Amino acid sequence: MQLLLSVLLGVVTGALGAALPLFRDVYEMPAASGTELVVLYNLGALVSIALCGPSRRQALTRRAVTLVLTAFAGGCAGMAYAPTWPTLNMCAAVCGAGYGGLVLHQNTLFGRYPGRAGFVLLNLLHASFGAGAVLGPVLVGGLHQVSSLLLATAVLAVALVPWAGADGSTPRAAKALAAAESAAAPVVAEHPAPGRFLAILGLAALAYAGIESSIGALESTHLHAIGHSSADAARLSGLFWAGLVVGRLVLPFTALRLAPPCVVLLCLSAAAAGLVTAASGWAAGAYAVTGVALGPVFSTLLAWANATLLVPRRVSTVLLLANLCGSGLLPYLIGLVTDPRRPVLIPLSIAALTLLTGMAVAAAARLARAAAADPAGPCPPGAAVQGGRPMTQKEYTA
Repeated sequence: MQLLLSVLLGVVTGALGAALPLFRDVYEMPAASGTELVVLYNLGALVSIALCGPSRRQALTRRAVTLVLTAFAGGCAGMAYAPTWPTLNMCAAVCGAGYGGLVLHQNTLFGRYPGRAGFVLLNLLHASFGAGAVLGPVLVGGLHQVSSLLLATAVLAVALVPWAGADGSTPRAAKALAAAESAAAPVVAEHPAPGRFLAILGLAALAYAGIESSIGALESTHLHAIGHSSADAARLSGLFWAGLVVGRLVLPFTALRLAPPCVVLLCLSAAAAGLVTAASGWAAGAYAVTGVALGPVFSTLLAWANATLLVPRRVSTVLLLANLCGSGLLPYLIGLVTDPRRPVLIPLSIAALTLLTGMAVAAAARLARAAAADPAGPCPPGAAVQGGRPMTQKEYTA
């Protein structure tokens, strides 16, 4: 059910930007206007995450999950029937608030699974969202209108309300998970520098969001500048988003034996190489390969932070807020520093951002290694104590 809900969240998130030309026709808006709709949707998500995040509870309560799910469904239905442009924007903000709360809850819920299970589950969750984000624009283009899509999404979301248990999964799964936690809850050793470690990963999440959103915002501009038609550039840019989905589905299963920071650094290195290749002329295919390489990065950062600190709700709040801020700010800044007359600067600027992300990940990895190697300090970061002794990394990730 959570994966289906994640697809619905992705459909709406991807469809709103693609539907802006249709909204302009319906509400008789001037050309190039209406971007405040997407801004308000993302602002609603950011406010919701900020309000829902600060709590000692591992997951949102049943009432909170029902509330944000209802807000998401109600916002979708409201946008489908909105009589005026201001009403549509208000409904988008409500829908975004529901989206933000649900994304926080899902990442917190899946982040509770330790080791390899959490690594794979978080990547599947993000792959489901990515599949929806690809499907949304395709459906908008096929239907030539967005009201039916929004209404169908609202109906499906409402149908999922009865399954919103205390942890957002089915009630039976919630009880089984709670029983397992009560029977074998480990004593968690305190990380010697949890704030610094999470702040560095927050910087990495912010920079990564800038990579993904900057490619999404500027790839078609680059492709058009090097000779593709506007229509072909728009179609070819979809290969990047498809690559993200493929990367999230495939790479986690091929990298299970690698440590999370190693996975992230290898993926970022491959993405930087892909972006440099895009600047060299093989742009469309290079962006698709870059998408595959970037696919598991953010979800792996989440899994790594959860396994290290064992506070999934706090981790999800910080990294998701950083992700939203990076998505909104960095594409704008890259757009300012790049020159349309020199389109090669677009992929090269994003490649530089990729290297910055890698530096932040490497710094976090050094901090984690230093904490684990300190014999006089606490147990290794995120180590669980079992039977009076710290669990080894092999035992914890098994």
